[in-house]
Amino acid sequence: MSRTIPRGLSTAVLLCGLGGVAYPQSTAPGPEGFLGVEARTLSFERVAGVTRLSQIATPVGVVVPLGRFTLDIGTSWVTTRMTRADGARNDVDAFTDSQVRGSYVFGRDAVVATILLNLPTGLEQASVSDYLVVGAVSPSLLGFPVAAYASGFSVTSGVAAAIPAGDWSIGLAGSLRVNGRFTPYTDATGPVIYQPGIEGRVRGALDGLIGSSRLSLGFSYSTFGDDHFGKTTAVRGEYSPGPRWLGEAALLAPIGGSMLSVSLWHFRRSAGDTTGGSVRNRENLGAAELGLSIPMSRSVLFEPAFTGRISRPQAGKGRIAGVGAGFRILVSDAIIFLPSARYDRGVIEAESGARQDMSGGFFSGFIRVSF
Repeated sequence: MSRTIPRGLSTAVLLCGLGGVAYPQSTAPGPEGFLGVEARTLSFERVAGVTRLSQIATPVGVVVPLGRFTLDIGTSWVTTRMTRADGARNDVDAFTDSQVRGSYVFGRDAVVATILLNLPTGLEQASVSDYLVVGAVSPSLLGFPVAAYASGFSVTSGVAAAIPAGDWSIGLAGSLRVNGRFTPYTDATGPVIYQPGIEGRVRGALDGLIGSSRLSLGFSYSTFGDDHFGKTTAVRGEYSPGPRWLGEAALLAPIGGSMLSVSLWHFRRSAGDTTGGSVRNRENLGAAELGLSIPMSRSVLFEPAFTGRISRPQAGKGRIAGVGAGFRILVSDAIIFLPSARYDRGVIEAESGARQDMSGGFFSGFIRVSF
């Protein structure tokens, strides 16, 4: 028995972007609630001063469809721990920022307008030691569930449109984010004030059938206004982020009664500029995932997967690969349980050639309830 691929689903996913709290995709017509836990650990063999990083995130959210309008709200409680070589531990326990998003569909699903509010419920004015812990889990290569606890108040508005073209769909989206001032941390001389610049993003997607398979392609470009920071409004520095590009590709192919999924993405960040001097933060980050969805019964799907990431920043390089599996369990018509686990190994190589080996695991469990 072959499995069908919903038309236009991949285009919609690609146009949604990567921002926000990640919850299982929903297609139910009624309200839904999400509750989950995500745990990530990494142990380091040759990192000076740090032997282990771990994080447990508990995201919670609700989605409420109201005709053509849909409202969703989400936040997370996060515990991050850094274990040092001398056995000392630094823990950071706090909520993340909360996000409230509303979207309205015009016509026959042709145009969707969205507004997203990022509410500053997360950690602000962190101590220097707490900020160091949060900064340690922020690199995308490491794959921690929450890379930042807070980014201040912001408003993001966007419009997405999809046009059918035979067996294909063409999508285009644009968004603008306006950020408020916030205080990420406080040191011995007082609070540090940060004012991010305006962010603009343009995104395109192509989705269609190739035989019995579905191919999806996406590309986005982001540009940023200048960020300002300092101790007071009179003493300020300036940072100009470079533009960023993201390319994505995904393939869904039925194999007998199973479904093969292949996804690739590549992110490029150009170097920024601060008060007239270049910042060495250019980065190329690529990732791939190969998965298979295998029906075990009418209510259980088994989903093994292989993942990998490669990072090439301006100095040094890194890579990490993992193997894992998950289940999609239909507990009842209203409840779905989604557990998964993965083991990873990787290495970070400094510009000098020094190696830092790392290994660890990832676990997640989500419950989705339809009302």
